[in-house]
Amino acid sequence: MEKILNLVSCSMKKQREWPRKDGTKEMVDYYEVTLTDGIDTIHGETGSQLTKQIATDGENQLRMLEGHLYSVRFNINAREYEKDGKKGNFLSINIHQMSLMV
Repeated sequence: MEKILNLVSCSMKKQREWPRKDGTKEMVDYYEVTLTDGIDTIHGETGSQLTKQIATDGENQLRMLEGHLYSVRFNINAREYEKDGKKGNFLSINIHQMSLMV
C-alpha cells in the first residue's frame, strides 16, 4: 500500500535478534515510526533497506523530519498464532519506502 502520510515520530535506531529459517539468529536494525493522514494512524518498523537509507549523517540520505509529509509504501501483515493453547492474531506493519514530499 502507498499513501501520503505525516511523520509523527521516529525512534532512535533499535536492534534485536531475528530468527532465520535455518535456525540461526541475526541482528536486525530498525526504526519505529508513527505516521498519520489525520484520520488513520500507523505504527510500524522500517525494513532493512529503508533503515540503511535513514540519515545519521551525509546529505544524500533520507531525513526523518517530524511534522513533514512523506510518500510511504508499507505492508500490513496479520498472522494467527497459538501459544500455551490459546489462539490469537498478530498484526505488524513493515515500512519499505519513504520519500520526503517537498
